Amino acid sequence: MLAVLAIVSAPLNATEIDNLVDTSQSIRDTFSYGIKTIAGGSSYAWDGNIAPSMATDGHITAEQQNAYNAAVSAVQAAAYSYDPNADQYFQDQADQAMDVVSQMIDAYVEASQQVIMVAEINERAVEAQSAPDERQAMELQEFIAANNVTLTDADISSYNDALSNTESAIQTAAAYMAVASDEALLEQANDMAYDIQVTYQEAASVFFDVDTQAVWVSFDGGSTIQGLQVGNYFVDAQQVLTQGEADAFFISSPEGGCWFGYTPEEQQECLANAGISYEP
Repeated sequence: MLAVLAIVSAPLNATEIDNLVDTSQSIRDTFSYGIKTIAGGSSYAWDGNIAPSMATDGHITAEQQNAYNAAVSAVQAAAYSYDPNADQYFQDQADQAMDVVSQMIDAYVEASQQVIMVAEINERAVEAQSAPDERQAMELQEFIAANNVTLTDADISSYNDALSNTESAIQTAAAYMAVASDEALLEQANDMAYDIQVTYQEAASVFFDVDTQAVWVSFDGGSTIQGLQVGNYFVDAQQVLTQGEADAFFISSPEGGCWFGYTPEEQQECLANAGISYEP
């Protein structure tokens, strides 16, 4: 359990709180009068000056006692609640994570440029392979000579890192979206915060861990964390690949069937036939 000290915010119209404020303040005012009576009288005593008899005005009365005790009992008996606001928090986390996904996809596309060149070489090599003579092979040689077509270690490392980073960003965004759209998980998230009397505005960190298949939240900077299981939201690899084949990102890619061997007008028509808006 997180070691967090927080004050539960009670409704402002809670009259039992108002009564407790008033009755406790009345006793404090009387207490303050008594302290000043002692302080002032003792201070004057050093000079031989005698204070009047005034202590009785600083006595706490039975009426004050009863009113205060009744107010305490009323507060103890009252049912207070608040909204930890998990729904807005996880929706915000999902939105922010999807922004990161967009950035990671852009980075992946950038890191793919040399791999796209490999796809270009493959297309040209396939044409040369099936050509009736070696003119296509000669054209392939000319293209290779005129362009940077080899893959360096840096190219491979950049591509592999971008692919893995994009996958991780997508998984995180999906996990946050799963929590944000699941009423049972949101209720569990609110209960976690309510148990330690915090709101999600006070959350210190949140992350998704694919190994535990859970979204983890900390309210104390990471010393302790609490998890929300999202394992039932996982899909399998084949589902991902099938879904990917129908997605605009794949169809408009060099592997989607509308890239090589098309004029710009033909490519536009190919993408339009696949239901993708194309801007040359």
